[in-house]
Amino acid sequence: MVSVWICRGSVFGQGGKSVNRSSFDRPASLGRLLDVVVRRRGIAEKSGQQELDIIWAEVAGERIGQRSSVRRLRDGVLEIGVRNGAVLEELSSYLKHDLLAAIQSSHAELNIRSLKFVRVR
Repeated sequence: MVSVWICRGSVFGQGGKSVNRSSFDRPASLGRLLDVVVRRRGIAEKSGQQELDIIWAEVAGERIGQRSSVRRLRDGVLEIGVRNGAVLEELSSYLKHDLLAAIQSSHAELNIRSLKFVRVR
């Protein structure tokens, strides 16, 4: 049996760093351990990013989807990078509210409350 401990967000176990036992918070559950490992390896971010890319492509359509991409989702704001100035203006001025409504209605679980468009190269 191998004991695994989490100390201030770090995982220690057999062969891990040696730290004094008083700094350990508590034994970790397997679910917590897997959560830490997945986040450290970036697996969750990659699959989350891929999901957002797919959702954006569906909502934005082919023409806009080819000229833009999801940069990140933070605090309910979906940030979209746009490679074309004319498309950026179109998105910001004319399509923002319709696209937001479409995302909110089809993917309410994401809790997206706003879209932010930024120019990228």
